[in-house]
Amino acid sequence: MQIKVLAACLNKQKILALFTTVIPTIDNRITAEVTDLAHVLYRAALAKPDILLLEHVEGEAENSWNVLAQLERVSAGTRVLMLCDVCTPLMIIGFIQRGASGCLLKSCEPSLYAKAVATVHQGEPWFGRTALLQALRSQIEAEPVVTASLLEDQELLTPREREIVVLLGSALSNKEIARQLSISDKTVKTHLHHIYVKLHKSGRYKVFLSNFPVAANARELGTPTRFQ
Repeated sequence: MQIKVLAACLNKQKILALFTTVIPTIDNRITAEVTDLAHVLYRAALAKPDILLLEHVEGEAENSWNVLAQLERVSAGTRVLMLCDVCTPLMIIGFIQRGASGCLLKSCEPSLYAKAVATVHQGEPWFGRTALLQALRSQIEAEPVVTASLLEDQELLTPREREIVVLLGSALSNKEIARQLSISDKTVKTHLHHIYVKLHKSGRYKVFLSNFPVAANARELGTPTRFQ
């Protein structure tokens, strides 16, 4: 199955060279078209890419937010991988809030470009585990604690997600959770990402931390992500 990428960035020549000469030798499923940031929505509407690799330019965040807000309208189903010089906790929060699936550093190795694209194409996130946990902690410090009960909100998490939250509270690892629920490690990671996104969007992730402090300190909050 081919993976069609649309890359919108400032240095088009560099990214085009990367995707036409280097990345195909790593993963020959990936093909790419490159455009500038001003025409990304127009090109996305025409190309309907599987993945949009969108450069986040420092000082011009509104441009990224505008693209993310309108992308579903012009190319439903396209997943977004942000391309950044740095990826701060505040940036990660903004990306997740606006539906991006991951953040890729421009300085990383070509093999990671290919791996990130393939991972996001599979429906999995691509955020650094440490950076994601730092983002979560920064939000907790910035906002007051929500006191409503996490597990009583039936509409927020699915029954399986609530099972996983309870098991995390017992400090079980991903593999232990997978064995207990008879599912794969990969499925556990996907559920954990969904839990984080749901709790973050609702503000209820703070209840998760207050109800399950062992899990918050046991690195499991980062396991839905891929290493960069």
